[in-house]
Amino acid sequence: MPSRTGTLTTPASALDAARRGEIIADLNASLAHLIDLHVSAKQAHWNVHGPNFAGLHALFDTIAEEGRQYADLVAERVLALRGTAHGTISDVAGSKEIAAFPTDEQAWEKLTSLMHERLMTTSERMRKSASNMDDELATQDIYVEIIRGLDKWAWMLEAHLSDGTNSNGSRSSR
Repeated sequence: MPSRTGTLTTPASALDAARRGEIIADLNASLAHLIDLHVSAKQAHWNVHGPNFAGLHALFDTIAEEGRQYADLVAERVLALRGTAHGTISDVAGSKEIAAFPTDEQAWEKLTSLMHERLMTTSERMRKSASNMDDELATQDIYVEIIRGLDKWAWMLEAHLSDGTNSNGSRSSR
């Protein structure tokens, strides 16, 4: 049961201030990745060209929306832990962990590959964060939820890039 302190509700986890600060910093770093994912997916959505246009145009838009929702979830967790969400474009641009997404790319294969790589990088970052949250299960659960979604979208993009060969080298049958 949360306790009341003045007008604020203390999180049930009752983390000490130093640990809470570490978690907030990690969440803000994750927030930057998720905002970048949202914006990068929109960039791919707007610019994709090629024979897979319709499917990828829609898929990139879905990934962008999911990324935005994940970012919102992470930002709200920061506030629940009594932090401040750092979600401006300059916060994202200032992250040394995030490589720039190409603005002039239009080829469907390249954009699909770049977005797949971005999803996998973001998922890996969330995995590392989740593994460090055994003392903060609510935050860990948020990370696990995001990982599931990122992995699903990466799998869908991978399917677009596949030549139809199974992992054993044989062609899949339909």
